[in-house]
Amino acid sequence: MRRAARSALEGGLDPVIVVLGAFRESVEIFVAGLEPLVIINNDAWETGQASSLRAGISQAMTSGCDGALVMLADQPLVDTLSISSLVERFGRDNRVVASRYSGVIGAPAVFGSEYFDRLLALIGDHGAGKWLRSNADLVTAVDIDEAAVDVDTPDDLKHLPT
Repeated sequence: MRRAARSALEGGLDPVIVVLGAFRESVEIFVAGLEPLVIINNDAWETGQASSLRAGISQAMTSGCDGALVMLADQPLVDTLSISSLVERFGRDNRVVASRYSGVIGAPAVFGSEYFDRLLALIGDHGAGKWLRSNADLVTAVDIDEAAVDVDTPDDLKHLPT
């Protein structure tokens, strides 16, 4: 979590919105001291990944953001360079920019504000990845091989490259 938030801050993103759900109190410690962060508590986290996405996008809308980078804390190799690669492609002609890795497109990804309503409509345990893949014609893909590595279990940590 700290690495993801720090990478977003170092990438010049503003605001950086962190959505916390399960184990909120113990996870919040890991982002303590990073400034400036907007921390959102997702009390509906048990309903699935989409609820966290909705919480973050709602805050981006409230903040008047033209776009939002959606990234996951379980992709430890995604760094500032990865984020910059996506953000640099985002603009007037590229309003959805997503990572491509292992033959698929997915997070991290940048969405223009005109797509926020579509993200807010997602429900269940599906985040933005499914939406990206079903709307591939809208997506500018950027090769981010580091995004293929995710950590979901303690055993996954053992297999991280050193």
